[in-house]
Amino acid sequence: MAAPAGLSRKLFKMAAPRNCFRSASPLLSEACPRWRRPAEECFPSVTSAEEPAPPLPHVVAPGSHFRSGLTRAPPARGRDHWRQRPAQTSDPGPPMSGPPVCTAPLGAPLIPGTPYSVLVLQEGYSRALPDGRTEADGSVTLVRGPQLTLVDTGGPWGREQLLAQLAAQGVAPGAVTHVVCTHGHSDHAGNLNLFPQATLLVGFDLSRGRGLYLPHGLGAGAPYPIDPGRVEVVPTPGHTAAHTSVLVQGTALGSVLVAGDLFEREADEDVWRGLSEDPARQERSRRWALSVADVVIPGHGPPFRVLRGEPQAPEPN
Repeated sequence: MAAPAGLSRKLFKMAAPRNCFRSASPLLSEACPRWRRPAEECFPSVTSAEEPAPPLPHVVAPGSHFRSGLTRAPPARGRDHWRQRPAQTSDPGPPMSGPPVCTAPLGAPLIPGTPYSVLVLQEGYSRALPDGRTEADGSVTLVRGPQLTLVDTGGPWGREQLLAQLAAQGVAPGAVTHVVCTHGHSDHAGNLNLFPQATLLVGFDLSRGRGLYLPHGLGAGAPYPIDPGRVEVVPTPGHTAAHTSVLVQGTALGSVLVAGDLFEREADEDVWRGLSEDPARQERSRRWALSVADVVIPGHGPPFRVLRGEPQAPEPN
């Protein structure tokens, strides 16, 4: 597999695919090819010949396009397990067919690019404690370019750390033009008040200035363009009803999706449903995400690559 133009072999080969998503439920009796991941980590791929993935940009909510063949796991206890959720009555539908989609750790916090690069300032985490509590904080990501954008701000306990992380990049809070909080949980929106001059988007609430709220089409499925065709906020409902992700296109690794808690981490099949307000919608949003992203930055883990088609063995050093 050749490295894309302008991308070093070292960056391209940082990790081999390790987490594969198979095409149909009967294949759960098998392990994924070549990389020999356990079959339980496989699920149907994001595309099919009958129902291809939609191109971007588009004006239909991503969750409306894909049907899932997964059965639901029992809710996992952990962060937010106490939140009351609506009853889950919808059926995600039959499994889909198509080539496998595999993921692999990115292995670096920076995705270079022109005019936009993406830097993970803080890698999110979530750890269960022996006494039943959970220690967690969200990923914080800086999208550098003509529109300097911060995606998620971490928890309020990390205020000074966030200011130091920005200062280390030569960024003053007043220089940030847009702040996107993928949803309103405290570990993602806890430092919003550091950026009163920026355009602020928290879930589907868009504001600028002193209490001035602006119209947009996120609730109807339309992306909100920060820089049209380059940086766009897209609705990815499920974890919360108004959950969003930020899609950055044209980096050295392709399209980068800063996904909030659409993905807790790579290989998160054991936890994400138990933290979701609407697992069926989130499943569809996740499949859409895997159909368009080359790199995903999850809410509580390191970034990972998305590799479509049959995985190839890594090149020798």
